[in-house]
Amino acid sequence: MPKKNPVEEKEPILTEEKKIAFTAIEQQLDELNNIGKDIWRQREKPGKEFKCHDRIVRFLKRKGFKVIEKYKGFKSAFRAEFGEGEVGGVEHPNIGFLCQYDADEATGHSRGHNLVTVVALTAALGLQTVIKFATEPIGMVTVIGCPGHPDNTGKIAMFDEGCFKGIDFLLSAYPSHYTNVKPHFIGAQMKKVVFRGRSRAEGDRPWEVANPVNAAVLAYQNVAAIRQQFKDDWIVKGVISDGGTRADVMPEYACMEFMTKAPKPIEMKIVGEMIQRCFEAAAIASGCRFETEVTVKEFLCNVTCNRLVELYKHNAALMGFTFHNKRKAIESPDDIANVSTSIPTLKVFYYAGTSVEIGTDEFSRYAGSKECEFMSIVQGKALAMMAIDLMISEENMKEVFEEHQAELVKLYESAGIMTVEASQQ
Repeated sequence: MPKKNPVEEKEPILTEEKKIAFTAIEQQLDELNNIGKDIWRQREKPGKEFKCHDRIVRFLKRKGFKVIEKYKGFKSAFRAEFGEGEVGGVEHPNIGFLCQYDADEATGHSRGHNLVTVVALTAALGLQTVIKFATEPIGMVTVIGCPGHPDNTGKIAMFDEGCFKGIDFLLSAYPSHYTNVKPHFIGAQMKKVVFRGRSRAEGDRPWEVANPVNAAVLAYQNVAAIRQQFKDDWIVKGVISDGGTRADVMPEYACMEFMTKAPKPIEMKIVGEMIQRCFEAAAIASGCRFETEVTVKEFLCNVTCNRLVELYKHNAALMGFTFHNKRKAIESPDDIANVSTSIPTLKVFYYAGTSVEIGTDEFSRYAGSKECEFMSIVQGKALAMMAIDLMISEENMKEVFEEHQAELVKLYESAGIMTVEASQQ
């Protein structure tokens, strides 16, 4: 199959490669739906998805994928690859798909992660067949199984350990009660602030006493006062988590926790500096010392690629998806955003066929329905088709890489805050 650049206006309904992928997926629908149902029944906690891990791994091994279980020390993670030893197999481009299969202890699969796995496996099997039938090297397909995390930082931890190394494009689709093909994930940081005071026996030198609770209260008031300088979409929330245990005893220290959110990296930097000055002023006024530490790995703002979005929209429409309940609002912090600073990444939210809000018991029940399975298969097909457009088109790949690099520089390097993740390019 010679490399070519599909032109959307003149492209036939299905190219030969896409027909191959489509047929392969259609022949495996029962297996794909069964694995989705099995995961939906398990309801395993984040980081404890051992049965789901084993179920998916067995499935991929049976399909001919080379699988590394408990990948990089993450007990419920895996990495499955196909292409080595095949005529159509070559190390690059390596297109990755994300599985996620954790559930909430109380509401089950209220985030529809069982369906995320169905989407990923559907796409991977379609692309696998194209590689099998290729008459010259065209690429590799990789499936990454991502365990959940109580702080929603599972992918950040995996990224820091190099779990996504070697992947050129990362594609995923998550079910929702709305459609957002170009989500913007807001940046977020959690900090712990500790004020330390000084105490002495009662006497005539009160200026040597420094009460850390006073510092905590002042810091809280300083942040409240500075809010008038915030943009509408800047968010700072704080709480005094430890201010002593007895009213008649001055504690040695007082602790606070602050959450900061902003839609742009430069704004995260500005807000962070403003909050830091609030802490410093409180410490000076009260005579205390203070230190801060990041308690949860920072969520970065995602790097988006318009070309990936265009390819997705074209192929989703080709597979019969209609873009109901469109939404363009800023999304909550997402750990995949950190991955996007190094790898061109697509994460879309697709309308799963219900207006029931995601995260609820009702959505969890719907996530196990045939209707939702059907919508997820459609998404898997769409990702497979756009992966083919990338794999067989050097022009598409070049455009995505260049756009990703330009957006990365625009967001981070030009702001003077190039991240460790971003510098891994």
